[in-house]
Amino acid sequence: MTRRFSLTSARGYADLGRQYREFYAAIGTCRGGGVEGARVYDLRPGTGVGSVTVHELLHGVTLTLYDLTFHDELILDFELAGDYFELEYCVDGLMHLEERATGATVFGANELSISHSRASAGRLVRPAGQRYRGVSIAARREATGVFFGSLGTAAWEESVEGMPAELRDAHYLGRQAPPELAAAFADLYTCALPARFRALYLESKVMEILARIVAGTESPRGPVRPPMAEYEIERIRKVPELLMENLHEQHTGESLARVLGMTPKRLNEGFKQLYGDTVFHHHRNACLRRASLLLVETDLSIAAVALRSGYSSPSNFCHAFKKRYGRTPRQYRAGRAVAGVREAVS
Repeated sequence: MTRRFSLTSARGYADLGRQYREFYAAIGTCRGGGVEGARVYDLRPGTGVGSVTVHELLHGVTLTLYDLTFHDELILDFELAGDYFELEYCVDGLMHLEERATGATVFGANELSISHSRASAGRLVRPAGQRYRGVSIAARREATGVFFGSLGTAAWEESVEGMPAELRDAHYLGRQAPPELAAAFADLYTCALPARFRALYLESKVMEILARIVAGTESPRGPVRPPMAEYEIERIRKVPELLMENLHEQHTGESLARVLGMTPKRLNEGFKQLYGDTVFHHHRNACLRRASLLLVETDLSIAAVALRSGYSSPSNFCHAFKKRYGRTPRQYRAGRAVAGVREAVS
């Protein structure tokens, strides 16, 4: 199953912020009495595991930290005006980024995406079962001036926005971050200062990140990584659904490749790039995620859950489930039932 949401800045930046809050509220529960200056959304059990932490900094700049895994594929359509500014850095994991004018890519570990200074439209696709840890810094473009200090925004316009079109597009689709820049992003996750001083620290790190990006444009640049072709992404993205629709068929890499009109080598390489895993290991994990939901949301017997999750042998299913989740299916069902009662009481 795919969940789909949309965001637009057509009604202004403040309204876009409202849409983001509604999106996070739809997928997670905001902690009461959370960290001062931050909203933390814990993903709902039926949606996934992990959290989204949102910090509001100077002049409406928003710093968002992601650490999440969705049970089902999630698509976020976006349509943003030219005054919207965003940096996205992937600590680890991956997602699919498609932009109408620039193209499509797999955005992965240690890659940095810098938004264009023009209107953009496209979608982000977060694959099911793929953990993603990342950082987003977003604002009205004019609001970022405060973070450039005495350097001024002219340095950004001359360096990043002054790049040749091909190189600028590559920075939007994702370029590898140098070690010192990666370390600055990692620091955002590890701040141990008291809550009242945390915003000051985060603002200083944002300033450091922007300075390092501008300085980095003066260094020799490596070759532009060619993005995966859009038609390849679309074909490979059919694989998880194809396997789940035919749970008890004996698929092979060769048979799947024939169905998709690809070579087995290209399918395997592309799937690993898109999902960070092999085809059949990803599929086994998807089957076990389905089983975990059936255990919580239905009263089906363990044998019936096994069958609906692609296992003809309940004993094989129980062995695989315990290896994945650290508990037998029966223990998992009992534990989640207790957790549900506690949540309802609270």
